[in-house]
Amino acid sequence: MSDQPADNSDAEHIETGGLHGAFRQSMAWLHTWSGIVLSIILYFIFVTGTAGYFNYEIDHWMTPEMPGALPAASTDEMVEMGLTYLRRETPDATRHFVSMPIDRGDRTVRVFANLKEPNEDGERFINTYLDLRTGEPIEVRDTGGGMALYRMHWALHYLPNSAATYIVGIATLFMFLAIITGIVTHKKIFIDFFTLRLGKGQRSWLDGHNISSVLALPFMIMITYSGLVFYDLEYSPGTMFLTMGVEQDAIDEYYQHLRPGLEFPEATGKEAPIIDPALVIAQARTTWPEAQIRFIDIFNPGDEAAMMRVGRTTDGINRGGSILQFSAVTGEAFPEPPPMPANSVFADATLALHEGRFANYWLRWGYFLSGVLGCAMIATGMLLWAKKRRTRTKKNTPAAASVVFVERTNVAIIVGLLLGVAAYFWANRLLPVDLADRAAWEMHCLFGVWALSFLHAGLREVRRAWREQVGLLAGLCLLLPIVNALTTNTHLVASIQSGDWVRAGFDLTMLTFGLILIVIWRRLLPPEKRHVEAPISMQASHEAGV
Repeated sequence: MSDQPADNSDAEHIETGGLHGAFRQSMAWLHTWSGIVLSIILYFIFVTGTAGYFNYEIDHWMTPEMPGALPAASTDEMVEMGLTYLRRETPDATRHFVSMPIDRGDRTVRVFANLKEPNEDGERFINTYLDLRTGEPIEVRDTGGGMALYRMHWALHYLPNSAATYIVGIATLFMFLAIITGIVTHKKIFIDFFTLRLGKGQRSWLDGHNISSVLALPFMIMITYSGLVFYDLEYSPGTMFLTMGVEQDAIDEYYQHLRPGLEFPEATGKEAPIIDPALVIAQARTTWPEAQIRFIDIFNPGDEAAMMRVGRTTDGINRGGSILQFSAVTGEAFPEPPPMPANSVFADATLALHEGRFANYWLRWGYFLSGVLGCAMIATGMLLWAKKRRTRTKKNTPAAASVVFVERTNVAIIVGLLLGVAAYFWANRLLPVDLADRAAWEMHCLFGVWALSFLHAGLREVRRAWREQVGLLAGLCLLLPIVNALTTNTHLVASIQSGDWVRAGFDLTMLTFGLILIVIWRRLLPPEKRHVEAPISMQASHEAGV
């Protein structure tokens, strides 16, 4: 580690003089403000998006009614089980869909149906999970699960989808600018990566910001760029509209260009029974001898024009997997769709990299840890912003209101959001199972606790607020497995004994986070209250506002 003194200016990062110096100064200004203006949204996006890399595992933990072990059943048996249920419950549906339990943590057959008319509950579709032992629906608690967290990182919450799409797009664009301008501004960024100066106040925060940035740099560039590609038409509609027009036919033509050959026949109104799906599955296996069947999708079931689509598991960086199409009446295979155009292949691969669905568990943990580093980069950037301005304040002079405001909101943004996520998991176990709109109340608990963290940070002295919120977060993480054991039969020991390592892994992860937070909490204590002096001096902690 270097023993160089901390420099409170940006001189070591900005080469002054001439046109080159002016360019670097402008990049430094743009980097600072593009990072701070939307830091709250960006931190929210990264925290919830990082959790989303284990959304199926979180789903499994948050639905303890789901079976922990997967009974032995062939693909043909599971398809027949799903279609038997759909024919019985939704005979007039326009679409029947059966999904196999191949996703991480999935232990059921999922069935879906589009209804011609709304049912007695006003629903236009049926979406449920079948127990492989009985073929009947599994009654599970109403919960948003991990998918609600994952969805929030692009749809936010309590906002219309269109507004959320553009807010996230603007934040992502600013993030992309902050990364690129950060590379330009910090000409010694890779040298500084090997420099960590502890107990140096502002210099220490900058070192932490540099290290977290460089470690996750390839991931950060990929994740922000691919995030913009997700909504390319919404964010950059001019190219398509100028070349193809704004009519609905032009938009349909554009999407047909992206996914050629995936056309759905219109129903004729003439009844005709569908063939045994096992015959179609057998044909698909001749094409994909090594692949798992992922789903069976039947359009216009019972109609002369019924079509059956068979999908396989994703192979490599392929977001959608491969699909074969057959006549559901005769079993005749339709011609394979033509290959996707180059721009569609590129977009598909880019989005697959963003989602990481192809990743095995080791690579998935890599995604997760890279996301954590992204959160750390944003958090240290926020702390550094406040620290710089606090350092420039003259002694015995009150800090600017903006500095005080950011110092206090940093506590609630960085720690308070994590408190909200922990409260979301607690609410899943403590709210009454028969509570109306239970999934919505889980989410209300998340945002309610987050809001309270802002109130707490505003009322308490800043250093105390940091210690108290970090300590509370550690307690929530450490006690969550105990609450799980007191409220369900899927506690840690039972999960390990049954071989359900998805649920056990969630509890173990919470315990690990809790222990790490205890270490951080001890570092935030005054020196006289510590048994072992921490390597970071308390003076540096005071200077940093924590």
